[in-house]
Amino acid sequence: MFLTWYFGDSSPQTLPLIIIGLGLIGFGFLLAFNSIARFIKAKTGVVPFSESTTLIKEGFYKYTRNPMYVGMNSFLLGLLIILNDPINFIFLIIFFFIVRNLFVIKEEGQMEETFGEDYLTYKGKVRRWL
Repeated sequence: MFLTWYFGDSSPQTLPLIIIGLGLIGFGFLLAFNSIARFIKAKTGVVPFSESTTLIKEGFYKYTRNPMYVGMNSFLLGLLIILNDPINFIFLIIFFFIVRNLFVIKEEGQMEETFGEDYLTYKGKVRRWL
């Protein structure tokens, strides 16, 4: 992303878009770090595919099953807006599909095996993204 900005010819960004971008970056950090803190507090695995001992359903997990990944995407979207180069949108789309296909789908299977009906009930009530 930075290379296309540094070597590209994108025009300077306007203040309102910089503020929106910074807001999305801040929101992304908030989501990701709050979620990590909940995992640490519950003494369960933060790293993808590590052993989960607790099904976390509080905080941002009431609204999305994947607040860490939503946070990462929010961060990247904010960066994309600030850098003002539409080609970077491709990076965001690629990142989204990598996360969904290589992590989220597999993690959901692992959660179903580990937590069974409790996870299936949670999955039925809370959306994958937003």
